[in-house]
Amino acid sequence: MRLYTSLLPAGRAINTTFRKPLSNVRFASSNTPSIETAQKYCADSVRKHDYENYLCIPFYPRELQNTQYAIRAFNVELASIRENVSNPMIGKMRTQFWRDTIDKTFAKAPPQQPIALALGDALQRTSLSPMWFKRIINEREENLEDPQFMTIKDMEKYAENTASCLLYLQLESLKIRDVTADHIVSHIGKAIGIATLLRALPFHASQKRLILPAEVTAKHNVVQEEVFRQGHSEGLEDAIFEVATAAHDHLLTARSMLKSVPPSAMPVLISAVPTAKYLEKLEQHNFNAFEPKLQLKSWKLPLDIWSAYRKQQI
Repeated sequence: MRLYTSLLPAGRAINTTFRKPLSNVRFASSNTPSIETAQKYCADSVRKHDYENYLCIPFYPRELQNTQYAIRAFNVELASIRENVSNPMIGKMRTQFWRDTIDKTFAKAPPQQPIALALGDALQRTSLSPMWFKRIINEREENLEDPQFMTIKDMEKYAENTASCLLYLQLESLKIRDVTADHIVSHIGKAIGIATLLRALPFHASQKRLILPAEVTAKHNVVQEEVFRQGHSEGLEDAIFEVATAAHDHLLTARSMLKSVPPSAMPVLISAVPTAKYLEKLEQHNFNAFEPKLQLKSWKLPLDIWSAYRKQQI
């Protein structure tokens, strides 16, 4: 099996070894696990499969860090569904499992499943809205059929309903109710979502999928089969540049509003740092998303995140 990476943050090497979905993991009912066991399960999942956000979590208040692991582990699980199922129908069964799990968890009856148990504990410590979880599930489900995005706006919608919703949940966990914070997080999420799709372009091409918007590829005369066969096509770098520019514009908008956001939101906002660094590297390599160096972890990333937090910048 292989791990589906297209919706994990930019800045990490693509792992082509699929893992066992967490939705298959149960704790024996006769041996109810401790909350600590479930929380460790979530933390380990985020460390292995969402390392960039794992690096951001220590900047949250200590009592809310396990909440972040639970939220992010939920995302890791949803992001893995498409590549772990043989057809969309089975994928929809998995997404329905998570709808039911969220309903039960918010009804204070979480299943004996580590993420559900960790989320159930989180709900005793802070307030989270089920609608953000449901929006993520719904968007993942819609994406099971492998539709190519038609426009950059379609990519932005996808990013809003996945990456931005995760950030809304993390803002909620900090009890931040601020319109400007919501606005900046929306832009950061769109930047993250678009950049993550660019990061995963080589993986998707290997699976005969081109995730660049059809409108953009047509504009730059990109031939899909050439991308699938050789990882290159005339106009491909121009198409990637156009999409990357959209992600960068969202980052610029977020940065322009940064001083209007409560400093307590910074643990959420520094999630933008890995995306910003990836876009910088992509530009350095002339927007060749197939450059192998773009798939490597950066040893400087922990320092970059710490510096951004200290300087209150993204």
